[in-house]
Amino acid sequence: MHQKLPAGPALLGATRVLRRIAHISDVHMLETGPVHSVLRRMAIRLVSAGRAVDARARTRRLRKGLAAAVGSGADHLVISGDLTEVGAEGQFEAFAEALADSGILPENITLVPGNHDAYTSAEGWRLALDGPLRAYRATSAEHAGKVVDRGEVIVLPLDVTCYQAITRSAGELRDDAATALEKRLDDPGLATRAVVVVQHHPPFAHDTSAWQWLDGLRGADRLVGILGRHEHVQVLHGHLHKAVDRIIGLGKSRVFGAPATVEDDDSPRVRLYDVRDGQLESVGLAS
Repeated sequence: MHQKLPAGPALLGATRVLRRIAHISDVHMLETGPVHSVLRRMAIRLVSAGRAVDARARTRRLRKGLAAAVGSGADHLVISGDLTEVGAEGQFEAFAEALADSGILPENITLVPGNHDAYTSAEGWRLALDGPLRAYRATSAEHAGKVVDRGEVIVLPLDVTCYQAITRSAGELRDDAATALEKRLDDPGLATRAVVVVQHHPPFAHDTSAWQWLDGLRGADRLVGILGRHEHVQVLHGHLHKAVDRIIGLGKSRVFGAPATVEDDDSPRVRLYDVRDGQLESVGLAS
């Protein structure tokens, strides 16, 4: 039986050895103030797809998820995209306010954008990192090949978003990002450490070309090939709004998806992974 790590506020202080990762996703934050643009209001209602357009409820769900992550004893928090509903500035500001109020040190948080974060502007993520999310820039997705060194664990945050109409929800692993990822993973210095790729879309193509065009990750086949050649690499993702554990090749699960925070009700669902022998091992949910 595996030894349980003690619960404690590791996320609130610096840690030298990363032993546990908390993972949430698909927050879909709304701005807390009024939305004056009629077109913006229409877009929010369209992409909310039946979810109540309730900024207070979404903020409450995120705050509960962050509190559960703190209480889990995790050393690092990953939030794998769709941080906002349409990538509007006010939504990023509301998201950043909730993060700051959690007390979690920025160095202990990795953020990546999702397709919803790129609906308003092709520059939305860059502007968010320059603005409300600047405190988290050092540990979050930015340029291709970025490395977040957490000692025993190397985090590689990937931006797989593309500017597109709100009627699509696809992602894209661009050639420069795939090449940079390969170069990083070929580094023999990483072979003895757990390597965690964080992105929004899962690294697998859909079964039909039409659904893949609409909702899938362009470049998925190349990414699966890269993962197949580097057995010490794992992936944390969102997008599917459910917990996912999948195997690449033989051995343990190496691809993990998190439930959608926006769909949590009374109890948050925060995935937890312990780092053992260079691999992530799912140890359930914190709530």
